[in-house]
Amino acid sequence: MATAQNGESLDEDDWIEGGLALLASDSVDGVGIEALARKLKVTKGSFYWHFKDRAALLQAMLRTWQRKATLAIIERLEQSDKPAGERLRKILELPHFTNKGRRGALVELAIRDWARRDELAAVAVKEVDEQRLRYIAALYRSKGLKEEEASARAYLMYAYQFAETLIVTTENEAQQKSRRALCTEWLISGKP
Repeated sequence: MATAQNGESLDEDDWIEGGLALLASDSVDGVGIEALARKLKVTKGSFYWHFKDRAALLQAMLRTWQRKATLAIIERLEQSDKPAGERLRKILELPHFTNKGRRGALVELAIRDWARRDELAAVAVKEVDEQRLRYIAALYRSKGLKEEEASARAYLMYAYQFAETLIVTTENEAQQKSRRALCTEWLISGKP
């Protein structure tokens, strides 16, 4: 078991989280064993206590991203007794309210960039997209929409979420909040 310079023991999750942080800041090319060991303030050799090689770490990072950024969110939403419209609203709020949400958006973008040139990452992104779209469409269906409209609305909502993280505007915070509120209402109710 590796121990950081501050005396705390590191586990597999610490390495994965460190790898995801490097991925968000430096792209997949920056996720190296030496760089990660420096970031975690441990020796490079301690990496091998948890992972066979860099490829094993990258696979674990993708599984963790899929679990935390999709499956855990869906599970948490499903445990709620809130109606479908409120769960849709929660999904739309995810990237905007916390540092964790903003960090998640950076990891998401880095993984999608990685997926453009790596088959393993591309498969993970495709699975995540399909899971998310199915879940959002199911929420729309539970609001009474037919399959085709629910799927189209899910796609539009999902695309809107990505646009929110990619498009840079000159809006101030109040203007952003107002625009997001309008878009949220339109996406949930379907009425502009």
